[in-house]
Amino acid sequence: MQHQGVCTRADMLRFCGDDEWFFEVTGYLQNWSVQAARDAIAADTDLILPLLDDHDPEVRIGAAYVLAAASARAQSILSAFHARLLAEHDPAVRAGLVLAIAQLARAHQDSRTVVWMRTCWPDPARPPEVRVSAALGWMCLTDLPVPDELRAMLDDFAIHETARLMAPLPWMRAAENTNSSGLHRCLSTMLHPDTPDAEDRWDDPWS
Repeated sequence: MQHQGVCTRADMLRFCGDDEWFFEVTGYLQNWSVQAARDAIAADTDLILPLLDDHDPEVRIGAAYVLAAASARAQSILSAFHARLLAEHDPAVRAGLVLAIAQLARAHQDSRTVVWMRTCWPDPARPPEVRVSAALGWMCLTDLPVPDELRAMLDDFAIHETARLMAPLPWMRAAENTNSSGLHRCLSTMLHPDTPDAEDRWDDPWS
């Protein structure tokens, strides 16, 4: 299970571990359901991969989001993500593919993706939404201090237009709240981890 709505570097792209117990309303252990779903995605990867080339951008985003949860076949899926990214012309789909690459790499501890993300976000030849998504991905894949260069890039490109462009992505929809877009809430939490979430403060009767 992805940590829905959690925007920290450690948890945004993380699936629950075996040592974390969550239960469905029926009392069934949710971890088992999630693992079964991830296994099913891995088993049916060959059926889902062609959807990365669908004519509908929403279908391509959905396919990337689903495949990022696969419990196996990581290398073949990552290769398909990168191939689609090279051919993709829709900015929102490009951003989604980068986040999908990061999430799958995190689940399968793919160190090469960390290097790729680190070279991607400073690259001026990359589109802004790719650089912003790569910055998010890199921060979720490493606990290294955030360099000033990354902060400066985000100041330039993580603007309202980028937030609107990325708003339909499932990762951003999970993070948004009534006060902030998903992108800006993620960046605020990751870049200023000691600042309480505004929505949490407003829900606190003692604040």
